[in-house]
Formats: sequence, structure tokens, C-alpha cells
Amino acid sequence: MSRAQIHSTAVVSPEVELAPGVKIGPYAVLEGKCRLDRGVEIGPHAVIGPYVRLGEEVQVGPHCVLGGVPQDLGFGGGETWLEVGPGTVLREGVTAHRATRLDQPTRIGAGAYLMGYVHVGHDCQVGDGVILTQGVGLSGHCQVGPHAIIGGQAGLHQFVRVGAWAMVGGASKVSRDVLPFTLADGNPARHYRLNTVGLRRAGINGERYRVLEAAFRRLREGRSLEELPETEELRLLREFLQAPSKRQLSGFVRAEARLEG
Repeated sequence: MSRAQIHSTAVVSPEVELAPGVKIGPYAVLEGKCRLDRGVEIGPHAVIGPYVRLGEEVQVGPHCVLGGVPQDLGFGGGETWLEVGPGTVLREGVTAHRATRLDQPTRIGAGAYLMGYVHVGHDCQVGDGVILTQGVGLSGHCQVGPHAIIGGQAGLHQFVRVGAWAMVGGASKVSRDVLPFTLADGNPARHYRLNTVGLRRAGINGERYRVLEAAFRRLREGRSLEELPETEELRLLREFLQAPSKRQLSGFVRAEARLEG
């Protein structure tokens, strides 16, 4: 692979580590201590701040700003990081901030796709394969599980968790946690049903799907998950429910209300 290609108008700090095959576009600015792995592409006018690590083949669109200082009035400075996993695409205008913690970076996983003008706040943990559509905003400390999809203009309150393979409808106000494998929507967001299309695409069908259906009904009715057949999905669901939460769980839409809608 060839050495890094840097446009003549770009400004690149001597502290930046550039792997072979990196491409840096016109008027991009790379500041201070950061690392770009093989094949990273930086679009025009993008700004990469200090303490950013970009994995292999990450694509950074025009006017992205990565590694900004946390928007936290209590942040005391220090070497805190933003990490982006291999193969992730950050479209135009995406912003993502460094962590407030020294021991854990803000992280966007591998193979994620962040559409235009998405914001990822400080200390967020975004899983592999996540899709954040146009204009999504993640406040500080949010967690988004692997392969979740969040619809355009949706906003997540600080510390909200969205589970793996969940889908959040566009323009939703998400002030409480969203269960894995479910579809949530509204203002405030509430659980409607399982994320049927996403689960089918993931190959979660047959008995595995039926167990999730039974689990969803029980949770909606306030019942225990005991005595359900053990599956990998049910284990992940239990782990999500047992993990610490600062926001509690989003409510459920009643079955009769769904039918009326």
C-alpha cells in the first residue's frame, strides 16, 4: 500500500501518526496527538482534534469534527480519547467528542454508519454495525448496542441505553432505556413490538423468535422471564435488564392501543 496522500492545502500536525494508504483531503486540519490507521480517508474541511484514533478504512466525510473537548462543564482536561472502529463511515457534518474519563474513551464501533449531522456526545459507547440516521443526537454517556438503528432526528437523553438489534423511530424523544430486539417510537419513546424486520435479517427466527415474543409479552405485562427456554437472545435480554441503569426502562404501548392505531 502506498504512503499517505496529503492534499497541499491540508494542515497536519507533526504529532499525527499516519499509516500507509491514508488520504487527507483539501483544507482538512489534523491537530496534535492522533492516529489514523491504514486506508483512512479524510474529506474536505474535516477537523480531527488531538487524542483521536481512527481504525482501518474509516471514512470521514466533509466538515466532520472529531475529538472536540467534551461539552461538560465539569471536565477538568487531560488526555481523554475518541476511538472509531475499522470500516466505519462518518458522513458530512458528523461531530463526536472525546471522553471525560481517562480510563475509557468515547467509542464508535466497527462497521457503523453515521449519516449526516449526527452528534455523538462525550463518553458514549456505540456498538459495531450501528446505524445512526440523519441528525440523530446522542447526549453524554449513552450506550447503543450492536446493530441497533436509530431513526432521523431522534434524541437520546444522557445515560440512556439502547439494546442490540433495537430500532428507534425517527424524531423520537428517548429519555429511558430501550430493550434489545425491540421497536420503540414516540415522544416519549415507548416499546411497540419486536424489531421484526431486523431480527429476520439477523437470522433470528423459529424457536429463537418465539422465545423473544413470549419474553416481550411478559415484560409488557410486568411478569417474570423465568421458565422460558434458554436462548442466546434471552440471555442478552436478561443481561440488559440486570445491568445498572440510571434512566430506567421505557414504557410499553398496550396491545389494544396498537390494534386501534
